[in-house]
Amino acid sequence: MSRKFPLINISLFEFTRRVFRGGKISLKGIFLLPLYYLQIIPALPFEFIQFLIFGKRIKKTVISKDPVFILGHYRSGTTYLQKLMVSDKQFGFLTNYDGLFPNSNLLFGRRIHYLFQGIINTFKIKNPFFHQSKVQLSEPDEEDDYLMNKASAYSAYWGLVFPKRWREWLNGSPQFLNQEYFNGWKREYLKTVKYATFKNKGKQLVLKSPPNTERIRVLLQLFPQAKFIYICRNPYHLYSSTINMWKNAILSYYSLQEISDKELDEIVFEHFIYLMEQYEKDKVLISDGNLVEISYEELKADSFNTIRTIYSKLDLPGFELAANDLLHQLEIEKEYRYLEHQFSDRTLKRIEERWGKYIHQWKRLRI
Repeated sequence: MSRKFPLINISLFEFTRRVFRGGKISLKGIFLLPLYYLQIIPALPFEFIQFLIFGKRIKKTVISKDPVFILGHYRSGTTYLQKLMVSDKQFGFLTNYDGLFPNSNLLFGRRIHYLFQGIINTFKIKNPFFHQSKVQLSEPDEEDDYLMNKASAYSAYWGLVFPKRWREWLNGSPQFLNQEYFNGWKREYLKTVKYATFKNKGKQLVLKSPPNTERIRVLLQLFPQAKFIYICRNPYHLYSSTINMWKNAILSYYSLQEISDKELDEIVFEHFIYLMEQYEKDKVLISDGNLVEISYEELKADSFNTIRTIYSKLDLPGFELAANDLLHQLEIEKEYRYLEHQFSDRTLKRIEERWGKYIHQWKRLRI
């Protein structure tokens, strides 16, 4: 990776720069390229107008309470946990609408939100990341997804669009070694959190982005009193679900490159180890009382009381007031279709060989 990183963080320039640096684009990727540019170029004037109207107000936004960050590897149940947490109306969050239209949503507001949701409902547009469930624009989205749809230089998800560069772009450490990039990431992330706080009228935020699992050190620099919820999942199911996510969502709809099954296996195994090692190394930096660790299995077995325990351990107020909304959300979640996991003996052996250490850690956390 080049040590020099350009200061100009403009979507059209950044996407084009990544195209030239990302490596060989597949035949399917060549057909996808115009779609990316059709997303970026028409948004440029709206991005400028939105900045002129709202930029100063967002910059002046005060974050009165540091966020609650949900940490965990992809497919660990982070989305499910976030949806349960933000059923409490005292919390704010980034929505799928924010993520899909990051440069214009403040300009067009709720009417366009409802218009697009109506289109989604009419044509039954599915979300490939969640077993083809219907897209809901009001549900939570990730900060890295929001930044990726802005074609920001500071999203880890460039490593999904260009998976052959995953070690540099999906993993944060290689980029954070570049001080210029590191400082730029902090500025951009703080701006994102201020945007979300502004849009949520000053509410404390509950944020979820799996790359944050390795960013505890820098998140604490920005938000010293932040609270953290770490969720882990049965590693066997995690492997199956992550492979499914890559094959049925990322490689099918977003990636500009093709990778072999062997390369995909290496990404899944190695990136998990990378995230977990970073998390274990830096979680000791979190102040006592500001971290709670749970398992997905624990959350699914008794969601209501697990959320109650999270509130208690993190000293979050208002659980009893939010209980009815939580119960309502739990009823909605019953409609979600879960993936059935099947494994060959060879796959089970590979998982145990590569993730044996983390299988033992998961067993200690689960019920």
